[in-house]
Amino acid sequence: MAEISPTPQDARASLDEAAKQAAGLRRADSAFRPILVALAATYLAVAVLLSINPRGGNVLISDGVLITYVAGVAITFYFAWRIRAWSRVGTAWLVVSTLGFTLWNVAVIWASIATGWWGPHQPGLHFGVSAVVAVIPLLVAAWRTGRS
Repeated sequence: MAEISPTPQDARASLDEAAKQAAGLRRADSAFRPILVALAATYLAVAVLLSINPRGGNVLISDGVLITYVAGVAITFYFAWRIRAWSRVGTAWLVVSTLGFTLWNVAVIWASIATGWWGPHQPGLHFGVSAVVAVIPLLVAAWRTGRS
């Protein structure tokens, strides 16, 4: 059975179309950036609220934390809903980034408690500084995703 190979023009057109599709997916991957920034902003906003009143007991602060979480989740889902094409690379990068954030966050929390940086008699600023350090993986991932 004889196979007919495409003409050079057809092959070039197919390669150009494939390149356009790949470029579209790379652009779609940059749509993950707002999701990562929204997660980081939510985390930092909660950290600010908890740093203001580190001992707890203030109903306004606890309500503010709840509202911040709900708003952060809503914004994150909105950004995810807007993405039309979820590439494997973009999805994997989002999952790896959030997993890296979680593991880094555990390490920061452990180090903060083990060194006495967090303690019952420490100022709330210590919690806020730890949160800024903990959010670094999300910000790096957002920066890296926005570049591609």
